[in-house]
Amino acid sequence: MANLKLCHFRFMKKTHLILILLLPMQWLGLSFIKNYPSWIETNYSQKLYPLLFNIYRFFFNKIPFSIGDLFYGFIIIYILKEIIVMFKRKKIKWLTVIRNVLSILSLILLIFNINWGLNYYRIPLHNKLNYNINYDEAQLEKTFDFLVIASNKLHKKLSNVDSVAVRISYSKDIIAQKIEDEFNFDLYELKPNPYLKNSLWGTLLSYMGYAGYLNPFTLESQANSKIPKLNYMITSAHEMAHQLGIASESEANFIAFYNCINHSDPFIQYSGYTFALRYCYSDLYNVNPEKAKAKIQALKSGILNNLLEISQFWKRYSNPYEPIIKKGYDSYLKANGQSQGIKSYNDMVSLVIAYLEKESLQLIKID
Repeated sequence: MANLKLCHFRFMKKTHLILILLLPMQWLGLSFIKNYPSWIETNYSQKLYPLLFNIYRFFFNKIPFSIGDLFYGFIIIYILKEIIVMFKRKKIKWLTVIRNVLSILSLILLIFNINWGLNYYRIPLHNKLNYNINYDEAQLEKTFDFLVIASNKLHKKLSNVDSVAVRISYSKDIIAQKIEDEFNFDLYELKPNPYLKNSLWGTLLSYMGYAGYLNPFTLESQANSKIPKLNYMITSAHEMAHQLGIASESEANFIAFYNCINHSDPFIQYSGYTFALRYCYSDLYNVNPEKAKAKIQALKSGILNNLLEISQFWKRYSNPYEPIIKKGYDSYLKANGQSQGIKSYNDMVSLVIAYLEKESLQLIKID
């Protein structure tokens, strides 16, 4: 028994040493490989990642609840337990604590980058689609006008009264299934077949200010089931876009917009157009507030009521800790190559403008 304990001790000591040595090696390797997006695109994003995703999908797709949420819950409980045990000891072995923390950090980073993280450094979507993402105020206005017209037409189809918000009768489970059934991005071949789960921590996500997330360790896309249905539709498509290996938030937003407006269900189309409308209004307001306020007057008040419902939902969950959490996520995005951080979500506007201009705004038809 003593020999067994000694062997276990030596094995763990060697494992800790290897993981700690891997930390600087991972940093150097990542610093090198991220300069070769073509290699990442061809060998990781188009070959290895789809293989990994399909393996995870095979094991987790049929499980009705989120394994990733349980994993995070277990990790939090484990960390809290270890902290309590550490401070109960008469003498804290700080070298052991630092060794354990560095080892765990190294292991997490290794799994994260192999599973998902390298997708942050693939070729930008606008390059693959040959989109010009530079636009001027006139182009922004033209796109905004189109989105107002499209949203108004769909609102008229879905609501009898201009001032009444659109009401979606079917459940969020049906919404998720509808988006999953028709999810595609035929502008560019992306192989994985995405799926969605409702997060077990909906209330917590609401207080954190998140509508959903992709778990990079189980590759499950999660939606916050507490959010309004209109918000839920676009969030579902956004998180599924991440499962395609699209790491950029602006690109995931664009693919969500593309899927929703091209969906056969008019309610989902409505969610896509009003989603892009919000972002375009924000951009136009930043450039020309008076023009933005004048143009928004053309929007039916029922649409504004729908958007107000989403805004009021998030206000109910506002708290002093949310900005701190968002600041942490902003730093995470910047550390993974998205220089604009949370603001990168707004970069979707350039992709929407480029897409609608390339398709001459005529390919999108609303009956």
